[in-house]
Amino acid sequence: MHVTVSLTGELPTSGDLDTLERLVLDAGRQAMAAALQAACREYESRVLECPHCQSPSLQSEGTDRRVVLCSFGRVELFLRLLRCEGCTRRFRPGEQLLACLAGANVTAQPRQACALAGASWPYATATTVLQQLCGARVSAETVRQLTQRAGTTAMRDQTAAAAQLLTPTAATVRAERAAAGAEPAGRTAAPELLQVGLDGGWVPSREQAGGMEGKVGGVATEVEPIGGGRRRLVQRRYVATFGDSERVGALTYAAAQVLGGDEAHAQVVLGDGAGWIKTQTALHFPTATTILDWPHAARAMHRAIRAARPGARGRAARRELYQALGKHLWHGEVDAALEALRVLRPAADAEPVPALEETIEYLEGQRPWLGDYQAWQDAGYPVGSGLVERAVELVINRRFKRRGMRWRRVNADAVVALRVGTLNAEWLAAAQRRAA
Repeated sequence: MHVTVSLTGELPTSGDLDTLERLVLDAGRQAMAAALQAACREYESRVLECPHCQSPSLQSEGTDRRVVLCSFGRVELFLRLLRCEGCTRRFRPGEQLLACLAGANVTAQPRQACALAGASWPYATATTVLQQLCGARVSAETVRQLTQRAGTTAMRDQTAAAAQLLTPTAATVRAERAAAGAEPAGRTAAPELLQVGLDGGWVPSREQAGGMEGKVGGVATEVEPIGGGRRRLVQRRYVATFGDSERVGALTYAAAQVLGGDEAHAQVVLGDGAGWIKTQTALHFPTATTILDWPHAARAMHRAIRAARPGARGRAARRELYQALGKHLWHGEVDAALEALRVLRPAADAEPVPALEETIEYLEGQRPWLGDYQAWQDAGYPVGSGLVERAVELVINRRFKRRGMRWRRVNADAVVALRVGTLNAEWLAAAQRRAA
């Protein structure tokens, strides 16, 4: 089947390349729309019998107008309406061409573009960008619906993949046993270190006062020096959800498995001391070295010292305490640090200092996650949670914390699934380019 269309455009006698580009683009979109209309008419002309009774006696009863949004813009289709003289049923030969739309009017490529744009920008902004790039006039509500649909599917797939690793079926176990004796071609060596970071980011909510927490996990297994004493995480994955901590724990474990983290010579998990982080770490990474993020520990210590020795009169004492307590904490001397903080308590008949008491309680509760930071750093372990803080910034903050935004949990969960999927695909493509 061949379809021929002509491209005709009026060009100005003078102008620059930007003007010519716009004119050629408009003419090209019109030609592509004409080609699609001609192709539909050609398909319809090949239907010579009734699909119900196969009678060749067909009677035309006019056309039905349908508007379709394609990757090159808005296209009007006039579908033929036929009636069978044998069984008297009416049908449209072109309906089979539109079956893939499932009752909607947006084709596959614009649907994907809408989901990607909706996960990256506010829906109104995404609408403007899509119209400028491909000429498709999609409403902000349509972008929202397509984003939610694609995101819900992505989250369902991510959760199912994680569940498959945690509770494999009998068929999966048999397949793994069958492949256990064979060494896969191109198998890479086990990574030296698995780095895992867990954290949360709060966003405004339509459903609960105070907002809701999006839980984020970052996983990395390969570090590359980039000069100046800095390093870059090459093999990494992000996971995120606005659901419960069990889900983010499972997703993080699955991401670690994908990167070969189960075979790593050492595992490290960093966190800020939140209870859900401890619970999920004990469940999924029980043998890992657990590290309380050093900036969190240092900030807690500084806050207690400032509260216990406030004002200009306590400046010299604060400076000495910062150095002494910081040295204790950095080298894992937790008891010495706690004792130094207890000495700062006021007399028994005076009011306690809330910030000081909170820090003492905080450090006492974080004992299993406190240690010799200098030794950890010398061993190549991270002592700051830059991996997951960067993930929170990219996945949560840049999309969910724009002015005036408030989110429902189910909608936020769908968008965040798309965002981590897009970012992980970018990391994977970058790693493959380096390996090529």
